[in-house]
Amino acid sequence: MADNVLFRCHIRYNRRMKNYFKVLAPIIWLLVITGCSGMQTSDAAQVQKSFANWRADYLVRAAQAGISAETLSRAKPFLTYSEKVVRLDQKQPEKVQTFAEYLAATVTSARIAKARQAYADHRDLLMQLTQTYGVPGDIIVALWAKESDFGRVQGNDNILSSLATLAYDGRRRAFFEGELTNALRMADRGIDPKNLTGSWAGAMGQCQFMPSSYLKYAVDGDGDGRADIWHNDADALASIANYLRQNGWNANLPVAETTTIPQDFDIKLITNKVEMTTQQWYQMNVVGQNGTDDPAVLSAITTVVQPDGPGAQAYLAYDNYRVLMRWNRSSYFVLSVATLASEINP
Repeated sequence: MADNVLFRCHIRYNRRMKNYFKVLAPIIWLLVITGCSGMQTSDAAQVQKSFANWRADYLVRAAQAGISAETLSRAKPFLTYSEKVVRLDQKQPEKVQTFAEYLAATVTSARIAKARQAYADHRDLLMQLTQTYGVPGDIIVALWAKESDFGRVQGNDNILSSLATLAYDGRRRAFFEGELTNALRMADRGIDPKNLTGSWAGAMGQCQFMPSSYLKYAVDGDGDGRADIWHNDADALASIANYLRQNGWNANLPVAETTTIPQDFDIKLITNKVEMTTQQWYQMNVVGQNGTDDPAVLSAITTVVQPDGPGAQAYLAYDNYRVLMRWNRSSYFVLSVATLASEINP
């Protein structure tokens, strides 16, 4: 009997607790959500306050660097904190591609066809740029293709916001603050701050120049007195050519040549730290695909690179390879540019 009473009491207790839970659960959930939301709001407000303090200090430094008061006043509304930029900066690639995979994905038959058409459409201009700067038109077009899909994909973020965010919160604060100051120098030269648009990381225009590169290398390609790398093909292509020339492009040398590695070859020599003349590599049976007897090529200082490691395709890399590495410090990028260029005028 006592057991039955206890059993019935236990059932009534459980039912009451269930009823209480039905009533209280939404309240508890609301408190949790409200609390989390409040924490997020508080955190966001703290970030904005901290950023505002950084911006105030930065504007003083920018003025000390020579940026005019008028430019600082016009630019200040664009110096905003972007959570999107922080998120993209912190995002890590999910998959590591081999060079073979990268090449197959970026130097496609469709891109080759577009590059050939772009070359044909701008043939006269490219011939003029080659004469002026000593840079082949196919290299110029290949870089144009890689950086912005021939001007189609430039990014539409205001780079003042992007660079300010990265200078405040990024991994390379000194670098991005310097680029932000250079962007303000561009504004000082007459470019409206609202027109300083580009990628989330601050690269601009059809050639994706950072502000420092714009100031050093952007040129007027059509004689209208402006260097508009956003809307003017001639300016963008001339700026690419000028960048390469200013960084040491050698018109007498290729970028890289495919080569084979002998079975008994010392793989320790496959590093950018080991430099020899092309002729010395040839004597070790590491011969470029063109196997030339041109004295300029044979005496050139070259390295052997093998992006996918032992057993994969190897390349003899010339000075122009190193010039392109200054543009983008990725062997994948550089070799894909060289590959695409070779397909434009096969």
